[in-house]
Amino acid sequence: MQRGMIVATLAVTILGGCTADTGEDGAILVLKNVAPATGCVVTAAADELFISHGSLDTALAHGYLFIAQVKSKLTAIAGTEDQHTILISGARIDITFPGGSLFDDTELADLKARGLTHFRQLFSAPLSPNGSITDVGFELIPGGLVAAMAAKAGGPFEAETVATFTMEGHQAGNEVQSQAFSYPVTVGTGRSVINHGACPIEGEVRPGSGCNPTQDGVVDCCTESGVLLCPGTKAQ
Repeated sequence: MQRGMIVATLAVTILGGCTADTGEDGAILVLKNVAPATGCVVTAAADELFISHGSLDTALAHGYLFIAQVKSKLTAIAGTEDQHTILISGARIDITFPGGSLFDDTELADLKARGLTHFRQLFSAPLSPNGSITDVGFELIPGGLVAAMAAKAGGPFEAETVATFTMEGHQAGNEVQSQAFSYPVTVGTGRSVINHGACPIEGEVRPGSGCNPTQDGVVDCCTESGVLLCPGTKAQ
């Protein structure tokens, strides 16, 4: 993977009812969800392509990987750049279901208590001042929530989710944050995965997204020893 992108580990903290004083509001500007190139390559460049609405297939119960392009709103004179560098530490995330949900109120409360719709995703990334840009990848929709949605549906379904997050960090001892950024992801069966049956696949094998094959694109899959492979193996 090329420079400029930090991918979060799956460290998740369930959020309580209170929020801490975040100090300088808006020091971090979230710009877009970057569309990675083949091989999950990103460049942290202002002209990177972006995805305006996410799509996630439930076939493998993977979560949705969001690659946030972020920009520093802090300025620094020469020689003071280190003091004005933001050390991003994570994001606070809330997931809602606009237009109706698969779950009733009791089930929604349980999902929240389990840290599947209301949680803090932990990761680390430096962000230099003076308009610097970096790309930070993290799991926006947890795989556990995807699995719960598929289990509740019990068959083919499609549901809209909206994840709203605020990125957090520290700068010279001060807590800073981004603006709230909301992003829609349609979750369902048959969104991306084309299952061709037993491996191998004759002809072209579409790989899906460079970072997560079951999101934001079409992936050709096949089964081998009862296991679904995405992308699948191609016939020689």
